[in-house]
Amino acid sequence: MTESERELQQLVDALPQYENQIRYWESQLEAISNVRADIFQAQDTLNGMMDSKDGMEMLVPVGHNTSIFTNVNDLDRILIGIGSRVYMETSREDSIKRLNKRLEGLEEAGKTYQESLQKAQQDYMAVRERAEQLSSEAN
Repeated sequence: MTESERELQQLVDALPQYENQIRYWESQLEAISNVRADIFQAQDTLNGMMDSKDGMEMLVPVGHNTSIFTNVNDLDRILIGIGSRVYMETSREDSIKRLNKRLEGLEEAGKTYQESLQKAQQDYMAVRERAEQLSSEAN
């Protein structure tokens, strides 16, 4: 086997690894997008409650496309997850601030993931072009 044939085989073997990296970064970006959508929904709900009075009726999802109507007696008692199924009670204003901080963190992660995706795509294209060049030289 010649040197160029060995190089071609190594490049062809590396392509699936780059494809897996690309799929991984795409899935991470999709996960960030889903979390961002959840945060936006929470922010919209909390912002909509800012001018509401205690005792307001609210529709609360309980799972599997099922919701219940309930009256909220204290609109300023919000539970927010802080990790590992641990929650703390905060006010509406503090909850919105915390959600904004989470969004900032997600934006930073999204930028990093996007850069990693672009790098993986560029590397993949470079390897693929080199493999195609070696393949055409062999023929």
